[in-house]
Order: sequence, then C-alpha cells, then structure tokens
Amino acid sequence: MEIEGDETITEVTLFYRLGRRDVKIFGYPDFTPGKRVTATFGVQTGGASFIPSGVDISYYYRVRDTTGHTYETDTFLLEYLDPRYDWQRHREGDMVVLWHNRPRAGVVRVAAEVSQKLVAVKELLGLDEIGPKKAVIVNSSREASRNFPRISDASSRGHLYGGFAFGDLDVFVLSGLDRDGIVHEMTHLLIDEAVDSPLARIPSWLNEGLAMYFESGSGGRETTVSRAADRGGLSHLSAMGNQPGRPQEVRVFYAQAWSTVDYMMETYGEERMSALLTALEDGGGIQKAIPSAYGMSLDELEQEWLGQISGGSTLTIPSDPGTVGTSVIITGAVAVAAVAVIIRWLRRITSATSGEETLE
Repeated sequence: MEIEGDETITEVTLFYRLGRRDVKIFGYPDFTPGKRVTATFGVQTGGASFIPSGVDISYYYRVRDTTGHTYETDTFLLEYLDPRYDWQRHREGDMVVLWHNRPRAGVVRVAAEVSQKLVAVKELLGLDEIGPKKAVIVNSSREASRNFPRISDASSRGHLYGGFAFGDLDVFVLSGLDRDGIVHEMTHLLIDEAVDSPLARIPSWLNEGLAMYFESGSGGRETTVSRAADRGGLSHLSAMGNQPGRPQEVRVFYAQAWSTVDYMMETYGEERMSALLTALEDGGGIQKAIPSAYGMSLDELEQEWLGQISGGSTLTIPSDPGTVGTSVIITGAVAVAAVAVIIRWLRRITSATSGEETLE
C-alpha cells in the first residue's frame, strides 16, 4: 500500500479475514515513517500457517499519523490462487469450479452430474439456500503437493489423500476432475453448513462415512472391512472420533466408516440420520445423539452392524488407542498457526474436525 498525508504517518495496521470466518487477523506492515510511505505485508500460507487455494481474503488498512488522526481504507478482496496458471471458473448451482489447462466442456459436464448427486445430500441435511462453495481442481501429484496441507511424509510419498475440504472456508482442493471426489468433498462442505453450532461435534467416522455414502459404488470397501474383521483390525466407533495417525490404518478407517453409515442408511433410512445430525447440532455428542435418533446405544448399533457384515455372528473389536490419532483435516485439522486454532476454537469450541479428506 502507498499512502500520502499532510502529517507524518507513524502507524499502519492491516486487518484481514479468511473466507467467512468471524475473527479478524491483524498485522503490522513494514514501512518507514514519513508523510509518504509504502507499506508491505506478507501473509504466510504454508506449513503451520497453511491456507488452501481458492480462499477469499478480505482486508483493509488502518493508518495513524503524529496528530492521532486515523484513516481506514475501503475493504478489498483477494482470491488466493497460484498466479502461474490461467484459472477458469464455472458455477453450477451452489458450486463454483476453478480449474486450469483442461477442456471446459469436460468440467461443465462433470459439474452438472455432481449437482444432480448433491440434491439427495441437501435433502438429507435439510439445506435449501446456501452460499457458493468452491472446488479447486489441480492436475498432478506435484501440483497437489503444493496445494494440500502436509500431513506426514508417508502420506505425501504414497499420495494417500486425493483431496481436502475446509468447511469454514467454503472451499475444497481436489487432485483430478473426479466426480466421486467432488461429491465427497462437497458433502463435507454441506455437512459443515448444516451442522454449524459452536457446540456441535461430528465424529470423523460419521462425517467421512456420509461423504462416501453418496459416491457411486463402494470402491472395494466391503472387501477391506471383511479382511480387517477377520484379522481383528477394526476399531470401536467410540475410538473413531478422529482419523488414525498411521497411514496403514487410514484405508481401514475409511472402509469401516463407509460400511457403518451405509448400514445405518439402508437399515433405518434417511429420517433417522437426519434426526441424528439434528441431535449433534444441539451439542449432545454422539453418545447421546445415537440413542435419541436410533433408540439404542452406540455400542448396540455397532454390534448390529458387526452382525450384518459377519453373517450374523458377533465380533469383539479390540480397542486400539493408536488409532485415536491427530485429526488430519484442514482449516482446523491441519496443525495450524495459533491464531487459526483460536478461530476454530471460537467457532466449534471443542471441535477437532475441519479438513475432511478424500482417499486416492
């Protein structure tokens, strides 16, 4: 920013906000006091201060001079995108797709197919009119490595995750133009829109399970669950509030989450699931919400599901504290800077949910 005044300018403060977050962040740009100054401020967007592509950053400056007079600029808007590419955009219903270096016709076709799939998601969640959600499509694993939050060396080397959603920023980043991937991440954003109480806490198994339920097909998850059950590798739902920290356990986690939600939806229907989400919105937690919506405890529901996948026999799932790892999501679940943690805390208090992921 360049500014000129009649008196010596002694203080410049930048205020900015990410997406629709309520909390403003402030910083002090570098400048030399004088009647004409040039102030420069850099926002960290990687590492512990990760900011996903596609986020709208609104900002303004406050200037003070030696007489104590202050002046505030207008508010400006910056869309944070990699400037190396010529980004295109297409809006389809509630979704805005941003992409580069791929034919427009293909993007428009996939966006239309996704929009049709999302009708059922919005009906389940009771959503009508919502603000636009952004889908940022990247084209390669190398580009994804620059645009995804860093979870671990192992997950990065194995390209474990194909996408990340950031609920309170209304954006997700996905590697490749994949219809199921877009449905998955959009479902995460819609869940965050529907269950937005500061007291709400959706366990990761339910969040991920719902996102996978609306995909086409199961992707071999039945086999993964069956094999894990045979070797005693499943986890209690009560221990699946966050995703596991070890990459080798992540695929089983996703498969078990999908299988459980699929059982709940196919056995008890959408009405019970809607009631469950409403109970979670009220802040009771999953242990109280399940009895409210399903008339049984979480453990009883789990045993029902186990009986179904094992042909009627009852299985005993060993507790595995190692699977209760740090949540691997975003706009909160990524290890963020202290100010971002505070923002998420103010919004969700005890929540640890934020960057829901799509597996490759």
